[in-house]
Amino acid sequence: MLDDPDQSGYAFLILLDDAGDSHALAQLLTRLRHPESPIPSVFLVPPTRGLDFFSEPGRQRELDAWWSAEVPGAAHPVYLVMDAEGLEGWLQGVDGTFYVGVRDAARLSAYATEPRARPFTWAGPLDFALAVMQDHSAARSGGLDVFDQADALRMAALGGRLALRPEATEGAARVRPAAADLRPSTLPVVPSAARPPTRSLAMAPPATAFPSSPPVAPSGPSDRRYSPSVSAGRAGSAPRQPGGGALSAVLRSRRAFHPRSDADLAQQLAGRGPTIVVIGSRKGGVGKTSFAAGIAIAAGTVLDRIGHMACIVDANIANPDAWGQMNLPPEAATVRDTVAALLSSRDTPPPVHATTPALACYPEVRDPIEYSRTAIRRLAEHLRRRYTLIVIDMSNRLPDPTAGPEAAVAAYWLEVADALVLPTASARADFNGALDYLDVGGLPPTVVAYIVATSRRLRDNPATLEYVRALHQRALRVVEVPDDANAVRLAGMEGVPVEQLSSRLRLAYRELTEVIAAMPRRVQA
Repeated sequence: MLDDPDQSGYAFLILLDDAGDSHALAQLLTRLRHPESPIPSVFLVPPTRGLDFFSEPGRQRELDAWWSAEVPGAAHPVYLVMDAEGLEGWLQGVDGTFYVGVRDAARLSAYATEPRARPFTWAGPLDFALAVMQDHSAARSGGLDVFDQADALRMAALGGRLALRPEATEGAARVRPAAADLRPSTLPVVPSAARPPTRSLAMAPPATAFPSSPPVAPSGPSDRRYSPSVSAGRAGSAPRQPGGGALSAVLRSRRAFHPRSDADLAQQLAGRGPTIVVIGSRKGGVGKTSFAAGIAIAAGTVLDRIGHMACIVDANIANPDAWGQMNLPPEAATVRDTVAALLSSRDTPPPVHATTPALACYPEVRDPIEYSRTAIRRLAEHLRRRYTLIVIDMSNRLPDPTAGPEAAVAAYWLEVADALVLPTASARADFNGALDYLDVGGLPPTVVAYIVATSRRLRDNPATLEYVRALHQRALRVVEVPDDANAVRLAGMEGVPVEQLSSRLRLAYRELTEVIAAMPRRVQA
């Protein structure tokens, strides 16, 4: 089924390792496609397949050229690929739907958190045809789909998944006699000498051509006050139009970031000296605490290699939630315990540690008593003497010393901070919240963590593109972060850091940590 209903049709990309099996499967599905289906569909075999299609940077230019020439720009990509160790991490950064043939049933769980993946136990190449036809036939959609329901039932019977019923056979025969030569366990044999060359991918043409789409004219949000001359698109690049797709646009930023070695990152963090990073937001629901925990864990892990430490401080006095993210014991010393000891010149209680011995945690408790500017400055000095990176998880308030306890605490921390991480998701309220925060004067160097929507329609909407353009102009850096809401929810339920459940978010937190390490130092007043 189409993940984005406004996309037109499908491009089935067959990525089996064996070229002959891939071409044979493409020919089979092309032949079985219902000739009267209103849904445009093509079945294609890329020159590079398997895990290399996603992970091999040396082939990207060739694949980009192939994608632009062969894949209709309006099509929803559907990948047919065999399971491989690490594949699940690459799928999380790619647009489309994935049918994954799994040899070992134990590997099925590797795709449990990816809603766009359809893993199934694999016995032979014909199983891909069975899975695709079941999901794209009238039995599922209630109307004429890519394949006929009778053909889907017959394929299930031939694959040994369903008893072959006479009525199904008759229905398939009435629709398309050419399907009569199917075999239950093998694909049609294509001799190696007769196999089509990689570049010749034109199978039987679909009955319905993909519709052409006119270019989208930029039109920005009307409720923000920034220059109307800002064009819709990412900084330094033209917006991607619906009519022409490049593979790099679909794979998005997965290949763009290659982590440095842990030793190099640790030395760079240590070379900066003690650094306070605040994670702020005016808008809730953008994963602020997850970002704080992810960056703190990434920093603590690498700093442990050189004998340095990081810490995370919960500064959300109205709704402290580091407890759930870090799974801390209830008797852990809190921020208020530490501040009280500092203000009374007593020894501070030892903090608890989570994930790594090099990550200290300072949780908070709900308390209506305000923190003074002096208390925050005293705590900041205390933390700078002990830790190389200090991550502050703040409340969802714009910083303002006169607007109540939460806004005041945010303002006091920003006065002593060296960097600000500002998360935003792809909603108008989220973008406006981030831009409102950037309107605050006297901010430290700021990086925006932009959670990129999984919906292509939302991601490439002209208003979204103009908002992102405005963020690029206002912030020092914008880092794209994949949207993995399911992993965030599951982490909250299980009381573990989200980076343990999502490899793509773990990579994004690592990228943010590297960006922080390279940010210019703030000149303190």
